[in-house]
Amino acid sequence: MNMGENTYNDILRMHSKILIAQDGKTLIDLLLNVQDSAVSLSLIPFSALYCRSAKEFLCIEDARNEIEKDVKDIRNGLKIFTDKYSKGKKMVSESDNQQNEVFKNMLRFSITKILNIHLNLGVYFNEQGRVVFNTQQANFYLNIPRSKEDSAGGHARIVGEKLGGEIAKILVKYCGINNLEDKTILFNSVPKYGYIDFNTNRKSEFFSKEFDKEINLRLLHMLSTIGFVNNLLVPVFRDTNVWLLRIIYITAHNTWLGIKKLSQHLEQNHHSGIKFHDLSECIDGNINLFSSSFRNCMMHYDLVDKRDCPIILQEYYNPVKPLYGLVESCYNGMHFNQYYDKLYKLSQKLEEYLLSYFNVNQNNIR
Repeated sequence: MNMGENTYNDILRMHSKILIAQDGKTLIDLLLNVQDSAVSLSLIPFSALYCRSAKEFLCIEDARNEIEKDVKDIRNGLKIFTDKYSKGKKMVSESDNQQNEVFKNMLRFSITKILNIHLNLGVYFNEQGRVVFNTQQANFYLNIPRSKEDSAGGHARIVGEKLGGEIAKILVKYCGINNLEDKTILFNSVPKYGYIDFNTNRKSEFFSKEFDKEINLRLLHMLSTIGFVNNLLVPVFRDTNVWLLRIIYITAHNTWLGIKKLSQHLEQNHHSGIKFHDLSECIDGNINLFSSSFRNCMMHYDLVDKRDCPIILQEYYNPVKPLYGLVESCYNGMHFNQYYDKLYKLSQKLEEYLLSYFNVNQNNIR
């Protein structure tokens, strides 16, 4: 028997609040129990996304809170390459220039600063040679002001503590969860990884010879995000997880849009000598996994749309299902685990596509 629309919408909004509590607790468990610098730094934008989306649903206005602007800026960093091309170009250039100055100034003698011998980019790889992190992207996410006297590590701790405090406040004050340190998820150990340092002002076999520095770094930043999710984040989870599905979806979707944006830029600006691989050949028909209704529920927490229509169809609603029947409603009855597997495979294909533009010499990984 179908419920009345208002009653059903109220039930879905109650489930949205439960999802906020579950996702927040997953994040807290990760931050407290997975002690790894690459993982912690890579989680910063996803923590900011959680804070922003949860506060949006819960109607929390906190304009006087000094972290609010940082949260918005860091969250927006996840989609920097899906927006205007110039925004991504500015991000790449500013982060590269800033790291260039930082490491140049670390050289002991003034004369060496003009020799271009410093290394201003660290790229991290897992044991299979897949990119999982890079330092210039982390610098961008941390949003360190040029005037800041704190070290990068010190600033990272400050940002991490503030975001952790925001997540804790949401869970305690609005979700009634007080036992934040109680572990609810058991994690696997973080896969081993190493690094290679580069000077981005010099030519390197690692980068594509067809592209200039800006395009190579843009590709690297997209690869680092999706590589982190596929090769560091997913492996630490022992089981599928609703928050993890959310992160895989958002990252894969933003990566797909970012690749399309770059491809369009190259076509419109007549880079006739550049061969950009056909993305459609890589992902086949899997683009159907990016339903607009589902996307809204991944980026935000409301399960009722702006027209006050429920996104989860009553015929698929089940309070014990992961996401309560959202996957089934958006994908013609497909089950959560089936969708998760398809989405993860698509994410891996997007990673493979980006990795094809780089030449990884595993012998150089330290």
